[in-house]
Amino acid sequence: MNFKKLIAKMTSGNFIMKIIESFIGRGSFLLFTLLFSYISVQLYGVEVFGEFTYAFTLVQVLMILATAGFNNGLMYSIPKHGYKDVSFSFVINFLLSLVIVGVGWVFIEDHYIRWMLPLIWLLSAEQLFFGIYRSERKIKEYYVINGLVTMILRIVLIIAFYYITGKNEYSIAYGVYASFLFSNAMYYFYNRRKINKYTFDKSYLKYSLTLILASLLGVMINKIDILMLGSMTTKSDVGIYQITVQVSNILSALLLIFNTVFAPEISRLFHSGQLEQMKRMYVKATRILALTSVTVTVILILSSNFILYFFGAEFLEGQNALILRSVAHCINLSVGGVWLMLSMTGQPKFQMYANIVAFLINILLNYLLIPKYGINGAAFASMVTIIFTNIVGYMIVSKRFNVKVFKFV
Repeated sequence: MNFKKLIAKMTSGNFIMKIIESFIGRGSFLLFTLLFSYISVQLYGVEVFGEFTYAFTLVQVLMILATAGFNNGLMYSIPKHGYKDVSFSFVINFLLSLVIVGVGWVFIEDHYIRWMLPLIWLLSAEQLFFGIYRSERKIKEYYVINGLVTMILRIVLIIAFYYITGKNEYSIAYGVYASFLFSNAMYYFYNRRKINKYTFDKSYLKYSLTLILASLLGVMINKIDILMLGSMTTKSDVGIYQITVQVSNILSALLLIFNTVFAPEISRLFHSGQLEQMKRMYVKATRILALTSVTVTVILILSSNFILYFFGAEFLEGQNALILRSVAHCINLSVGGVWLMLSMTGQPKFQMYANIVAFLINILLNYLLIPKYGINGAAFASMVTIIFTNIVGYMIVSKRFNVKVFKFV
């Protein structure tokens, strides 16, 4: 099949409209996230921004435990059973959040991190709502709140609190808290009728819990570099590295945009027995993603100096880190949504095994490289682990579904 026919088939029907909606929504979220970081750095300085980034990263990691895998579990369950598992998911999410925050307050001494911990519930609840929207393929409705309204509010608030409560990390946190309270209130208002009867489903719980370790390790692989930088170097290094992470995430965001639509489609095709159509969708979409990833990566590498200088001269220190992370995400995008192919077809254990190995490799490389090479060492460690997990995932998908995206592999 030639490229024109490939594009024509991929752009037919409702699928492409959902991709466009996801692109606009995720694109706006990424744009406003970069704007949020830029304003934070300009107003509060790289040290305060690094302090916030370190604490917020820890919250993002612990948030995975509070979701209990229900965000992906709902995508698997709703097409099959409707909304019967929604109430159960939110109740367990709230209870787990209370436990995690309580344990954190006992064992964490840093006052600012302790103050940030309740965000675990707000972030994890938002992820559950995201699972509902994705299963319903209502991408636009989710991102209007998440990628536009909430982010604009967050930016306005951190500017306002800068003048109200001063130049400190708490001022940023106030704005973030208020924006997450707003977004969750909006999601609840629009989905309140789906949260009603409490039903316990052992098979649903078992499926979702299987995803916890895989999801936690996946996030840790992406976040451990920031956490280890924060404990082994300075918060200024954390702030500089965070900007390289966000810029390189332009590539990973393209995969997230696709996966937002791809996951529920795969679940639907799998449960309806349309396995050949499911495999064809993966192959054709991944070829387009691979071409896109190479193009965007080249642009990012060539313009890396200009992009980082926009945030400030001190951020030029992160150029090599940005290049390394861009290469990693190029590979990530080029193999497509391999782990979603497995989890949405009821085989999440493979991701868990791969992530365990990758996590151990990541910790070891960060421990060895950060003291000598700083943010460049952290970026190299991330590059190795991201490439490892995605190559392994591609090999498993190729073998289990008998598909070949590229000519020779």
